[in-house]
Amino acid sequence: MKTSLIIKYLVLGVINSLYIFSIPLAISIEAWFLLSILSVGIILINYTYLSSKRIHLKFLTPGILVMIAFVIFPAFFNFYVSLTNWQTGHILNKNQAIQRIEERTFVDDSLKNIEFDIFVFIDSDENLFFLADIDDNNKLFGQAFMNLENLDSNNYAKNDLTLFSNGVPQPPSNLRELKGKELIAISKQLEDLSLAVDQTTIIKLKTISVFGNSKGYFLANEKKYSYDEKNDLLYDNELDTYCKTDLKIGNFICNDNEIFPGWRVFVGTTNYFSLFENTNITGTLKIVTYWTFAFAFLSLIFCFSLGLGLTLLLNKNNLKFKLLYKTIYILPYAIPGFVSVFVWRGLLSPEIGPINEIFEPFYNLLGIDPPKWFITKNASRAAILLVNTWLGFPYMFLITTGALQSIPNELIEAANIDGASKFKIFTKITFPLLMVSISPLLIGAFAYNFNNFTLIYLLTGGGPAIPGSLVPAGWTDILISFTYSIAISGGRGNMFGLASAVTVIIFGIVLLISAISFKYSKRLESVYGNL
Repeated sequence: MKTSLIIKYLVLGVINSLYIFSIPLAISIEAWFLLSILSVGIILINYTYLSSKRIHLKFLTPGILVMIAFVIFPAFFNFYVSLTNWQTGHILNKNQAIQRIEERTFVDDSLKNIEFDIFVFIDSDENLFFLADIDDNNKLFGQAFMNLENLDSNNYAKNDLTLFSNGVPQPPSNLRELKGKELIAISKQLEDLSLAVDQTTIIKLKTISVFGNSKGYFLANEKKYSYDEKNDLLYDNELDTYCKTDLKIGNFICNDNEIFPGWRVFVGTTNYFSLFENTNITGTLKIVTYWTFAFAFLSLIFCFSLGLGLTLLLNKNNLKFKLLYKTIYILPYAIPGFVSVFVWRGLLSPEIGPINEIFEPFYNLLGIDPPKWFITKNASRAAILLVNTWLGFPYMFLITTGALQSIPNELIEAANIDGASKFKIFTKITFPLLMVSISPLLIGAFAYNFNNFTLIYLLTGGGPAIPGSLVPAGWTDILISFTYSIAISGGRGNMFGLASAVTVIIFGIVLLISAISFKYSKRLESVYGNL
């Protein structure tokens, strides 16, 4: 057998083994969508590479798999999340939530709020022991353990009144009491240790004292909740009552209170309707949406106009130092974006920024106050557009320079011979042909600015705040940063379902605009492609 075939079958064997290994893991976490994607992928791989005839697929399959992994799967998963209640408190599946709930314990009323002196001892093997001085009749002593699951009665604390003499602990002679700095040095270790009183009750170290006695407390290890799988009900052992199971919200309900954690459930279009039915969100959402479109379009226009203008200025054969000018113009593109943003934030500082200081005589001449960058609505939006233009024009300069050089000189020369003016040549020949070449790139630039979270987050943080808004939002927030505010940083936990719903809407908007733009680009190609 050829070496190449051996390697092929070995690789296929490893891939199939990994898939088989992933099946129980995916089932255990109920990752059905992921399992479906993996199944499609493994079928495609085996169908393609176990045959010597499907040569075309052997070249296409890697690209298809990459597209599934990095484009299709994230998009569909995001859509799936938007149809669920996936948020803080509802991140786990039902089995995982039940497991977490059943781990809870409760303290018997008779043991609550009891605090007592506790002493720590160590033997020659560095085993630690606790001596708890509960009261006159209860002085519990024994070895402290981290794992209490396998302990029996031989390991439980012993009640021995002879361990004290005149209030002073008298442990066995092979033990030494730890005090002061020695206790502090192992405080982290002591937090994980417990003294078993019986099968359900333990003693924990509460506080460590350097000068006095350390304190301990009881912790009953009784299960708070038990799950009745047959009836799908949760039983509260402490209150001796059953809890309801609400499958619509993914929670157990006890005494009208939701028990957390809950679990993920399908909620359909609830997240989408909440964006438009909740009046607290809708009004602010309109403001943010309008500004998002304005920001994306104005950023595109400013960057493109400045980049194209500089390109036309340098498009002269006899211009000296042309290379130097080009290098200077692309410098903002060479500097990391976040660095430029922080530099501009310092330059535009209303209090100490050099921009306002430089233009102060101009402001005085006009009798106006300096712009309050990052403080007022219009000044903040102007700052965002200014900085984004600075960051974006070098890219437009580069692509327009390349596109301009691709326009045949014969067309320009023919127009000159016919007596056409420079303006007419630019509007009728140069600009249309330029748009044919760069319109797809302009669409990409618009989509990028539509979701330019980094600039908004680093420069203004979305502020200043919109007065009267009942949701966290600012005048410079765009849809993606607004989504972050209401769904993640709004103080209500991580609302991934709501965030995904907004993301799907943003995707739909960008897709619609891109489709219209591509249709217009095709029309331009059909009109000017044969020139």
